[in-house]
Amino acid sequence: MHSLFGRWAELLDRDTALHCKPLKIVKKVLWVEVENSAWLQQLQFQTVPLLQILNNALSISRIEGLRFCVAEHEEADKSETGPVLCYVPPPAEDLAAFERQVESISDLEAREALIRFWYLSQACKKEENTKNGGSMSKEKRGESKE
Repeated sequence: MHSLFGRWAELLDRDTALHCKPLKIVKKVLWVEVENSAWLQQLQFQTVPLLQILNNALSISRIEGLRFCVAEHEEADKSETGPVLCYVPPPAEDLAAFERQVESISDLEAREALIRFWYLSQACKKEENTKNGGSMSKEKRGESKE
């Protein structure tokens, strides 16, 4: 049944697929997240044809029902007042020091993954986003005052 998730855009018409996405299947009921309440109502009216389209795409199992929920738009709310990530590469000497610390790890893939993780943890900095366009000082971003 979960094969529908990967084929969602090809099964539905383009406009519908752009405004909704499958979330989960619980007890043969497919939960679909929709963009807004207008799309929720529209898709509720199309439940029977949607079920036919989806079930025709399945070979063995069947979806017995559809449930719709409106997407939460937390990202938009956070971007106005919350922190924003900015990318600040760590100093080369810090990277070299960390590489020396982990050189005793014999598994090359694990060592490289750890270095990449450390690098990203150092490079991604939170910047407080204000409505007045304020940003971090050069010192907080790791830049010199010059």
